[in-house]
Amino acid sequence: MPILPDPSGCPRWCDRDGCQRRGQHRSRARHVDTNRPEAFIVDVALVQALHPAAEPMVALTSIDGSAASLVLSIGQARVLRYRLANLLDAARNTNRGRWS
Repeated sequence: MPILPDPSGCPRWCDRDGCQRRGQHRSRARHVDTNRPEAFIVDVALVQALHPAAEPMVALTSIDGSAASLVLSIGQARVLRYRLANLLDAARNTNRGRWS
């Protein structure tokens, strides 16, 4: 069965709450939670301007007293995923699995 376009004009990943107010579509934030204390609280979400030709982007938001965001293209996020995997593999190989 084909996926039909959303009649609201929202991408299927959009939370559909306040798009017009924010001026962008936004997915629900995914918390980057390690279940232990960390220096920053980090969330990741998809965002996309309301313009029909706009492409989705990945927003990383960290909170430490004030919020700071970094918005990456899908291409940058894809490369970052591979770079992080390489770095994590290197860390795992040098620490005998203590941080994996």
